[in-house]
Amino acid sequence: MIIILYVMDSLRPDFLSCYGYGRETSPHIDGLAREGVIFTNAFAQSTWTRSSGASILSSTFPSVHGVFTVKDVFPDSLPTLPERLKKGGFKTIAISAIGNISTDFGFGKGFEGFVELYKNQTFLEKRKKIDIREGGRRHNWIVGSDYVPICTSEDINQTLFPVLHENGKTDTFIFVWSMDTHSPYFHRDPEMARSCVPSDAVWLPREFLNMHTGKDLQRLKSLYEDMIYYNDYHVGVLIEKLKELNLFEQTLFILTSDHGESFSEHGVNGHGAAPYDELIRIPLIIRFPDAQFTGKADDLVQQIDLVPTILEYANMPANNSFMQGKSLLPMLKGQGKVNDFVFAEFQRNEKLPKYTALRTVDHKYIEVRPGKFAIKRSIIQTLSPLVRSILRQKFFFCLKEGGEKINVARQERRRAKHFQNQMKAILRKNAEMSRGVRKSKREAMDIDQEVSKQLGALGYFD
Repeated sequence: MIIILYVMDSLRPDFLSCYGYGRETSPHIDGLAREGVIFTNAFAQSTWTRSSGASILSSTFPSVHGVFTVKDVFPDSLPTLPERLKKGGFKTIAISAIGNISTDFGFGKGFEGFVELYKNQTFLEKRKKIDIREGGRRHNWIVGSDYVPICTSEDINQTLFPVLHENGKTDTFIFVWSMDTHSPYFHRDPEMARSCVPSDAVWLPREFLNMHTGKDLQRLKSLYEDMIYYNDYHVGVLIEKLKELNLFEQTLFILTSDHGESFSEHGVNGHGAAPYDELIRIPLIIRFPDAQFTGKADDLVQQIDLVPTILEYANMPANNSFMQGKSLLPMLKGQGKVNDFVFAEFQRNEKLPKYTALRTVDHKYIEVRPGKFAIKRSIIQTLSPLVRSILRQKFFFCLKEGGEKINVARQERRRAKHFQNQMKAILRKNAEMSRGVRKSKREAMDIDQEVSKQLGALGYFD
């Protein structure tokens, strides 16, 4: 059996035509959904890449695996999906286009081969140099003759196809991380532009942070549509290759994302921010071998459910003591829902606030705790800011009566308190599990030059 876990970074489900988007952005993904199961209420455990990636591969929440900030490394002591599959006889291969999912941050555990595309000289030479301009000033992406390559899903396929030719007859797990739907925003192939007129413009987060209304915001969304369409095209090329090699019917193909993307729904563009639905709701489509399960699943599911689902389908024992997710197979067999709630956490920097979210179908509770910087700063100031900074902020939303725009925490005190108590219980359990996890950090200067350069260009390091 071939297992492909394909992650499209920063992909929102409501921009895919199979999820009801008004324009056709994803014809090949739509086909995958028609032959498989499309999950309409799938959610991420964080709002940025590295933290979500750790949850996807370990089936644990961020407060267990400890990958919160830009310095955190996936812990060596935590079992991973590729390690489990490798023990079961699978070959394990990863192909990543982004430095956050790299061996430098501990993601090589269990993989026999880990291809980091942005280090590949073929792609370095193939990808054109990109001038980043803001107000007519060129950003320092290009240093001498060097530059940061943005490798694409076309490059992923070029790397992946030889793997399929070589390992198609053996049990193989292939983990793919594409960044065609991640900033910087630009046409990967101008000839494939459909939603907006192609140009040489390249927009990084620092350039589109303030595009909250008007034509600029609309162009940003249109460019995002074209980026999806490009990645979708190469997903289609991959599917055709699997069919050509007579592998498609024996492939468990899982397509998902690590988080969503904001377009000013709460005053923010991009990702790595508060866990509102535009950032934690993700697409999840699973095409089973021989189309064993098909249709639409509306119950709540989470990223952490992927590991136990894959292991059960592969008839492998799961060590539940270090997995927090639940297999989705019983739900697909009509045996009832697997989750009453979904849970997410976010903190990109220890000095900044920490967000925790608990969501059911109808309600959502978000709690914000101050970072270290806020507490230290307030001590120097008066008592009033000190109290305000140390007290937790609480938000409670009735999703069917106002979405995430109206905070009814005061009006719904009793119900909000119930959600808060549930959150405390989850965090206590996470704290107990995390005691056996050895955590570590890495400074930017200690990271491989190509990884550090790419993440710096993308705004992860100052």
